[in-house]
Amino acid sequence: MSPPVLSAPNAYHATTAERCAWWLASLFLALFLSCLRLTTTRPFELTTFKQLVHFEAVEPFQHRVLLPAIAAAIQQVAPVGETLLFALMEVAGWMLLIALAYRALVVFNVGRSEPVRRLLAFTVLVPMLLHLIAPDLQMAAALSSDGSPLDIGGWEPRAIFYYVYDLPAAMFTLALILLMVRLTRTPDLRSFALYLAVFALATLNRETTLFLVPAFALVLWPVVGWRRNALMVAAQAAVFLAIQLPLTALFAGNTNPNAHMGNTAYEFHLLYNLEALSNPLYLVTYMARFTAALYLPVLLWHRYLDRRLAMSLLFFALPLALVAIVVGRMVEQRIFIEIVPLVWLAALQVIATRTAGLESPPEHVHAATGIAQRARPPG
Repeated sequence: MSPPVLSAPNAYHATTAERCAWWLASLFLALFLSCLRLTTTRPFELTTFKQLVHFEAVEPFQHRVLLPAIAAAIQQVAPVGETLLFALMEVAGWMLLIALAYRALVVFNVGRSEPVRRLLAFTVLVPMLLHLIAPDLQMAAALSSDGSPLDIGGWEPRAIFYYVYDLPAAMFTLALILLMVRLTRTPDLRSFALYLAVFALATLNRETTLFLVPAFALVLWPVVGWRRNALMVAAQAAVFLAIQLPLTALFAGNTNPNAHMGNTAYEFHLLYNLEALSNPLYLVTYMARFTAALYLPVLLWHRYLDRRLAMSLLFFALPLALVAIVVGRMVEQRIFIEIVPLVWLAALQVIATRTAGLESPPEHVHAATGIAQRARPPG
């Protein structure tokens, strides 16, 4: 069942001039955030822009090949530096993310008019900025005493690394969630072909699309039945393997000196992460940055959460976060970037539903069990 309709039948719609102003604002914000990210972060020394476009970066970073391949192809026909190319793609990525955020608010009926939704779409940038650009707070000592006074100890900002696939990963994830929702409404071949095409592009960008497959299966199974659902899941698995296996083999020689996960190219950072989070004050600042604390309304009002978003959070976001804690450095919150727009959307959806004056939503999921139920009719 679709989420509740919160907008009035005679809701105001933006004019052409207002839409143009919104796109212009999107461009300005995209330019600012791109320049800010390029100047406050830096590429990891083993995955520099030049290494990426020459396919010499270490694994598994190099086989996240979508943007490096595009940049390399452009350089074959135009004398454009890789930094400018990645910067232009960064601007496009921010603008596409804002556009997808607006579309997500339309799909889930968040906001009472088009201008309100367009304004709300900009709010996705706040948690994205905290994950991609804001430096980590490194605490040599949370508190210190110099003689008798007690004061704040040694704190300093620690810049995070720049990886070209991070922003597109968030953008593709939000697009795939929206296409998944579309499939629950119109589960035809055309809709699935579009989903599969975007899934293929996202898999070229980063292999974390694999974590979407279980959520897809659980969201679509009640709609299409187990047999058709199994075929859809098999198609995604086939696309994933057809892309990832050749890329992994192609760049197997790009050895990562920091890889310590058996015979894989992945790094192991679990103990480092646990040690960092053992500082209580650092843990508080970390959780304040994580998705700008938008997980709090989702936890508080989980009974108002749309079933499809709940399945995505439980069976995509949560497993991905658990794996990221093992293979990624948590001081770089960019390792959770695919989760950020999903939590943002879930937070706005539960807030909109909760404040709509309904006793309970038409369709909701208990966050602890993932059991879908029909709600009582309002009032």
